[in-house]
Amino acid sequence: MQCVTIQMEYVMSRFLSLSLMMCGVVGFSSSVFSQIANTDAQSFLEKAAEGQQIEISLGQLAVQRAVNKLVKDFGQQMVEEHKKGSQQVEQLAMKDGVQLSPGVSEERKEKVNKLSQLSGHAFDRAYMNYILEDHETIVDEFQRRVESMQDKDIKQWIASTLPALQSHREKARQVKYKLQTNP
Repeated sequence: MQCVTIQMEYVMSRFLSLSLMMCGVVGFSSSVFSQIANTDAQSFLEKAAEGQQIEISLGQLAVQRAVNKLVKDFGQQMVEEHKKGSQQVEQLAMKDGVQLSPGVSEERKEKVNKLSQLSGHAFDRAYMNYILEDHETIVDEFQRRVESMQDKDIKQWIASTLPALQSHREKARQVKYKLQTNP
């Protein structure tokens, strides 16, 4: 009987040790997944903030340099709508404690510089080509992120912003087409 009791104590202590170890693994895994989700949210917000800023800058450039009224009007629309988007991204970042970088990447700075050297119809075509390509990429990214984003507030913002981005893409197609048929 004493042998059975010792074996039961041994089994119980092993079970307890294993249970505690599993709790540690689950806790660690939960912590790792939480860090990954936070990193994903931070990365997305930084990228979204940069995208908003570039759209505002290029829209302002279109208002100044475009010769086609449709391009000027489209540029003004981008400025207005992406300013609102920028404010929303900033609010989400503050809520999540994310510090956003004020600048834009070198690649995007280079694009702004190239476009700022153009004028007339060349600017109009280059701007609309860039905007269309950029919005194709952005819409694809937002469609992926609306499925995978863990942060509920950011996910909701992505879902509510996606239709506007799709509208921008469609309008950019229309303006680009009109430029091709009537420069």
